[in-house]
Amino acid sequence: MSAAADSLRVWLRGEVAAVLRRKVTPPPFILWCDPEGTWRDLLRAAAEGGAFELWADGEHELLLRDRLRKAAPAPRVLWLPVASEEIGYLKVFELHADQVWTESLVSALARFGVELARDHEAGLRDMLRTYALEHIDQPRSSWRDLTPGSAKSALVDEDQILAALARRNTPIVDIIGEARRSIFTRRVIEDFGLPAPIPGKDEDWRTAATAHLLVTDAAARAPAEPPKEGDKIIPAGTARDRALKLLDRWQKNVELLGAFEELARQADGTTSLVYWARSLSGTVPALASRAAEEAVFQREVERIAPQEDFEPLARLLEEREPFYTTHAQAFWGRQAEQKVAWQSLVTLARAASLLRLQVGVEKSWKAPSEAVVWFTTSGWEVDRQGEQLWKDDPGLPGGLQGVRARLRRAYLRHLDGCNAAFSELLQHHGIASLGLPFAGEVLALERPSRDPMAVLVLDACRYDLGARIAELLDRGEPVRRSEVRPARAPLPSITALGMPFALAEDPGRLTVELTTATPVRWRVTASDGAQDLTVAEARRAWLRQRFKLKPAATSDVKSVLDADPPAPKDTGRLLFVFGDEFDVQGHEGELEFTGADEHVERYVRVVRRLRDAGYPTVAIVTDHGFIHWEPGLDEVKEVPTGEVLWRSRRAVVGRGLKHPTAIALPVEGSDLECRVPRSVNTFRTYGGTGFLHGGATLQELVTPVVIFRWPKKAEKVAAVLTPVSEITSLRPRVEVRAGAGQSAMFGADAKMTGRQILVKVVEPGSGRRLFRSPSCKIEAQGQPVTITLDREAHETCARGTRLQVEVRDADNDELLDHCDVELKVDLEEWD
Repeated sequence: MSAAADSLRVWLRGEVAAVLRRKVTPPPFILWCDPEGTWRDLLRAAAEGGAFELWADGEHELLLRDRLRKAAPAPRVLWLPVASEEIGYLKVFELHADQVWTESLVSALARFGVELARDHEAGLRDMLRTYALEHIDQPRSSWRDLTPGSAKSALVDEDQILAALARRNTPIVDIIGEARRSIFTRRVIEDFGLPAPIPGKDEDWRTAATAHLLVTDAAARAPAEPPKEGDKIIPAGTARDRALKLLDRWQKNVELLGAFEELARQADGTTSLVYWARSLSGTVPALASRAAEEAVFQREVERIAPQEDFEPLARLLEEREPFYTTHAQAFWGRQAEQKVAWQSLVTLARAASLLRLQVGVEKSWKAPSEAVVWFTTSGWEVDRQGEQLWKDDPGLPGGLQGVRARLRRAYLRHLDGCNAAFSELLQHHGIASLGLPFAGEVLALERPSRDPMAVLVLDACRYDLGARIAELLDRGEPVRRSEVRPARAPLPSITALGMPFALAEDPGRLTVELTTATPVRWRVTASDGAQDLTVAEARRAWLRQRFKLKPAATSDVKSVLDADPPAPKDTGRLLFVFGDEFDVQGHEGELEFTGADEHVERYVRVVRRLRDAGYPTVAIVTDHGFIHWEPGLDEVKEVPTGEVLWRSRRAVVGRGLKHPTAIALPVEGSDLECRVPRSVNTFRTYGGTGFLHGGATLQELVTPVVIFRWPKKAEKVAAVLTPVSEITSLRPRVEVRAGAGQSAMFGADAKMTGRQILVKVVEPGSGRRLFRSPSCKIEAQGQPVTITLDREAHETCARGTRLQVEVRDADNDELLDHCDVELKVDLEEWD
């Protein structure tokens, strides 16, 4: 940085030059007396670049006298760390000096043009030299309004204080510099109300300072019931405000989150906040102390756990949901590595609230179509919440197990009650009263006449799963890209029949029959071909033939994810991609246990890859839905009598069938009759339970057709990495945000689309990957995203190694942004 024309450096050089440029013999020199060491570094800065000759090594006067006698006379400045009256061996030179400088920095600054108020001089004395050195190149105007407070802030700012507090195992003096130690001490005491640092005990100070922040935060958030540790509470006022702002910044600094977690847990051990939180009489906002947050959480568990009946339990959870959500969105609920399980309470509360809202909804239905409207507008949300109730939650505290069990029973009652009413309506009004087309009919209407289209054909994609895929792809988009249209599965709602009807444009041209061979199997043919469309490969061949497509026009999910999808020119502008993960995992019992999140995200990625491959329209169709149900003894019904040709737990097919309660419905495309048990009941026959389809519940029968449309020239949002300098944790975190300039002048640009990204940390020379994140979405209009990286197993690396953080497109591995970092931990071999 070049010095301003009216800077202190230029002024000081002028003062020296005014003496050294005198044309005298011998050449002029200055003895600069500086007993407090105020001027030495300022003179060195002024002399940079050969502005003048400076002797300021600090050697003994006797040595300096000998050096002067041996040196050729020249204009120079001799710096002496003594007052003029204390000069000894150089006394003779003092008599010959052209100037003996004894002026203080305060006085010199006044001549420079910076007048210090008399009442500020004492407060500035310890800082003035450092401040002057920091501002030596600044214009005179930057010195305006110089006070002890402004000087402290300029020399040790909030960033340095936060770094000194959070960078564990790093000496504070290495962060702020030795010259600023006293200023740092003054700032943390006077401006932040924190305890005084103790030389050599930096880690103890960090723990103590963090404890002050945690206790003060608790006092500020519960002013009517503050903690009793008054010695750790920063008094209300400016210092408290600064300290709490510092705490807030710490909890938001992606590089320092890990340090906050560790120090907060250590500091908790030195406070009594856990006991304070347990004794609170009212609610309290989210706290910075993990121990206190955990205690507040346990109080909530103890409050709701005794509620045995659904109605009071659901009402209480619904009332408390905003409180739970506030805590779940705060540091210990969302950002922390070791979270407090507030999100589990939020999940239970949302499920309870929705179940309570939907109690008795079926009583208003007068026709099957009304049930369908409810199911496709809001009813599917109950199934989403039901899945969350059954999905394994390893972080669910033991005290909430009973609460979840009661909500599970409520969901099963809801599922049974709604479908019992739906079954009754189907019995009286028939299947045609649904007013729903088959998925293939919807697909025919939505297919563009010229533009490329891809169709993702999924097995057992229940309506809520299709809606969730649409929801995820729409998230962060400037405009809605998806439309979810209801369709229906044929009966029995099984893959053999559902797939042909999900793909055929005209279901009236399909013929359905049961073979006479043993074992009996289904056969479906189209009027324009002899292929058996119940066979997967035959369906693919029929599609290529029907639409005059190239061999690459049929693929599967794995192939699309493992390699670039075929371009429209290689398929004939229409591509069918098949996936069966929902069905396979459902029958294996994994889907209920793990939930569908992983598969939903997998299919979202497939849709994005199809879009990026040149298909601006992507559709999702499915063959049928499913229910999770373990029938009780009273829910297992005898098989219908008559000519039974085919049977399963959820449907029996034949002719002349009779049953006292089962619903009689036609088998589309045939002269066969289907009997399905009411609601969630099953027939006493072969086949597993738990994951069921084939029947006529809303979840099995009503299927989603999801249509996504993007502009032909859609542009992905840029992804920008917030720079980091160090990796200090085995699970580092980074922040990524949408790039600037991603919005049109008058709102969101409809051509802009979100981007799925992942973050890697690699060794530049070898390309070896040391850390990697899961993929996440950067939204065009979204907030910055904090991403936690996981260490790659068995990779080692030494502390101090320079690495590179890379942000890449998760779909095509394009490098989007990067920065260099230094590894501050050792990566050692692990099993």
